[in-house]
Amino acid sequence: MFQFGIFAALLLLIALCFVLIPLLTARELPQSAEDQLNVQLAQKKLRELDDDLADGNLTLEQYDVAKEELEVNLYHDLQADVALNADPDKGRWLAIPLLFFVPLIALAVYSIIGNTDAFDPDIAKAQEPATMAENGAAPASKAEQSAQINAMVEKLAARLVKEPNDSKGWLMLGHSYKVLQRYQDSVNALRKAYALVGDQPEVLLQLADGLAMANDGTLKGEATQLIEKAIALQPDNEMGLWLYGMAKAEAGDFNAAVTYWTKLQKHYKPDERAYQEVQKLLDQANANLGKAPAARAAAPEPATEKAVSDLSGSVNVKVELGEVFKGKANPEDFVFIYAQALAGPKAPLAVVKHQVKDLPISVVLDDSMAMIPGMNVSSMENIKITARISATGTATAQPGEAFGAIEIKGMNRSGIKAIVINDTIK
Repeated sequence: MFQFGIFAALLLLIALCFVLIPLLTARELPQSAEDQLNVQLAQKKLRELDDDLADGNLTLEQYDVAKEELEVNLYHDLQADVALNADPDKGRWLAIPLLFFVPLIALAVYSIIGNTDAFDPDIAKAQEPATMAENGAAPASKAEQSAQINAMVEKLAARLVKEPNDSKGWLMLGHSYKVLQRYQDSVNALRKAYALVGDQPEVLLQLADGLAMANDGTLKGEATQLIEKAIALQPDNEMGLWLYGMAKAEAGDFNAAVTYWTKLQKHYKPDERAYQEVQKLLDQANANLGKAPAARAAAPEPATEKAVSDLSGSVNVKVELGEVFKGKANPEDFVFIYAQALAGPKAPLAVVKHQVKDLPISVVLDDSMAMIPGMNVSSMENIKITARISATGTATAQPGEAFGAIEIKGMNRSGIKAIVINDTIK
């Protein structure tokens, strides 16, 4: 941020130089030498007129007309030169207000449309890997990138201890913890942001989502209250509509869920993936109400989107322990195997619980295991399946726990999907 300030000041100074230097260095134009020449030419012409009058070549009346015309022309020539000699002091007074108001206006505009956090190295570094992780970017070395992400996040956390009033920093920290599946830490950070900024839709919804993750995917209680506040403040918020529909479906109010998801679906086009995912939720809610699925849009859909309607409602998964953990993991520890959507809310679509002593094990994750109505394996095109070892048996991921994960995209759900637990949550 300090370097940005220096560069901005230099650029502003250069811009001011283009305006102020001409104003302050303006000089009076030199007197034109044409004045004297015009006078001499007029005198010569007058003498010629006198001679013509004396020789009888001109009448007195003609002489008077020619003389008057000569005087008028000389007057206009002299006035033209006077107009060129402008006052050099005029306009210099603008230098002082320009020197003060141009920087103030520039700062005011930047404060409205600029992003000062883009120059905060801690937030910028934490945001980049978190975004990569959410988008499924494949790192060159998973272990190295995991260590880098955690180091950046911890650095941001350490800075926020010294700067506890940075609301955007707390919001970014909460988002980063959520990506790392440290859901309780995410909730704690988001509560800090909430305490600083109050009822802002973005913070309310992020906190509600974090609470759901930390509470085995349920939106009941405080999470629903936060979502209701966000919807009241911003009725068309996409994340708010998505979560509120889920909360209503979880509470058994499928009519309300259909209402909010229908409103959400209008944000997308029929050929967009998000539209199809919302349609799956609507179909599930209508099925619970005993209604037929809503008619699909008549517009033709790409082959990849058309295949969404045929997605399987189950996935066969085989989980085994990696070599690094064999002989080290406690046989009595628990193993959570669960599916999540790659896009949208991260509430588990299906989950089963076993113990380390059961490994290797084959399980089936299907729609019957859905924790929230409408949020199941067949409702999402792209999913992520994780197997995680927990000594405490709690669903919230903790640093140091062993895990393995795979991503499944589109219709590629046939056969057995293998997961090897060979990594550690940092």
